[in-house]
Amino acid sequence: MDHIGILKRAWHITWRYRILWLFGLFAGGAGGGSGGGGSSNISGSGDVDWLPMREIERVGWWIQDNIALVVAVAAFFAVLGFGMFILSIAAKGGLVFLVNEAEEQRPVRGMDGWAAGFRNWLKVFGIGFVLFVPYIVLVVLVLFASLAPIVAPFISGGQPGLEAFAGMCGGLALGGLMLLLLGILVGLLDTLAVRHAVLDSSGVFGSIGSAWRDVRIRFKDVFVMWLLMIAVGLAFGVLVGFAAALFVFGIVAAVFAEELVVAAAIGFALFLFLLLPTAIYGAFTSAAWTVFFRRLTGREVVEAAPRPGYTPPLAPGAPTPVPPAAPAPPVAPAPPAAPVEPPPVAPPAAPPAPPRTPEDRE
Repeated sequence: MDHIGILKRAWHITWRYRILWLFGLFAGGAGGGSGGGGSSNISGSGDVDWLPMREIERVGWWIQDNIALVVAVAAFFAVLGFGMFILSIAAKGGLVFLVNEAEEQRPVRGMDGWAAGFRNWLKVFGIGFVLFVPYIVLVVLVLFASLAPIVAPFISGGQPGLEAFAGMCGGLALGGLMLLLLGILVGLLDTLAVRHAVLDSSGVFGSIGSAWRDVRIRFKDVFVMWLLMIAVGLAFGVLVGFAAALFVFGIVAAVFAEELVVAAAIGFALFLFLLLPTAIYGAFTSAAWTVFFRRLTGREVVEAAPRPGYTPPLAPGAPTPVPPAAPAPPVAPAPPAAPVEPPPVAPPAAPPAPPRTPEDRE
C-alpha cells in the first residue's frame, strides 16, 4: 500500500474542500492550553508570606458578592461545553462522510455532512463509549494496584519500606506499558470502527468487530499508517508550538510589565491563531484515515493496464455487462463441382457451290 500517496491525496482533498476545515475544528478533539504564571513581588519582608492569603480572601469576598454572576457564568460554560460535545461527535461522523463523497466524485456540501453526522451520532458515540469507558476503568485499576504498596502502610499507621517503592515502580512500569499498547489498539479500533459505521451503516458492535478484523488481517498496513500519523502529529506540534511560543513570550513580557490588558489581548490573539491550524490538522488527519480505510477495504481500486485475457473487477453496484455472443463456427467449404464438358462443336458447314454458268450446263 502506498502510504505516502495516501497522505498526498488526503492533503489534496483537505486543501480543495475548505468546508472540511469547519468539521475538523469541531472534530479535531484539540484542547486549548492555558498557562498560569505568578510573580513574586518581594518588596517587604513581613508582607510576602501573607500576600497569597490576602489575594485568596479577596477572591472569596468577590465571589460572595457576585454569586449570581458566578453561577450564571458557570451554567453558560456548562451548556456551551455540552453543545460542543454534541457538535464534536456529529462533526466526526460528518467529516468521514464528506471525505468519502469527495473520493466518490460527488458534491461536498456542509449540510450533507451535518445531516450524516447527526444521523450516525448515536453509533459514533456508542463506539467511543464501548471502547474508552472500559479502558478508563482499567487505567484507574492499574493506578490503584500500583499505588497500593505505598498507600496501604499509611492507612495502617506504618511507614512504607523500600520494597513498597520497588513494587510501586514495577507496577507503574509494567502497567504503563500495558496501558500504552492497549491505548494504541483502542484508538485504532475507534478510528476504523467509526468509518465502518458511517460508510457501511453497520451497528456499534458490528463496526468494532469489522475494525478488529481489519487490524488483525492487515496489521502491517495499519501500523505503518499509525506511525506516519504520529510523525505528522509531532511535526505539526513542533511548528505550531514554535509559533505559539512567540505569543507566550509576549504574554509573559506584558505580565511582568503589569500590562494585564495587553496580556489578555495577546492571549486572545493566540486563541484565534490556533483555530486555523487546528481546523486544518483535524480535517487532514480524518481525511488521511478515510482514504486509507477506502484502500484497506477495497473501496478504491488502483487502475492497472489491462493484460491480455484479463477482465478488471467491477465497481460495487455496477451492472454486469452482457457477454458478447460466441462467434458462429466456420462453415466447411462445399466440395468442388465436377467439371462440365463443353458441348461438341459442329463442323463448319460447307460453303455454298458457286452458280453454274451456261458453259458448265452444256
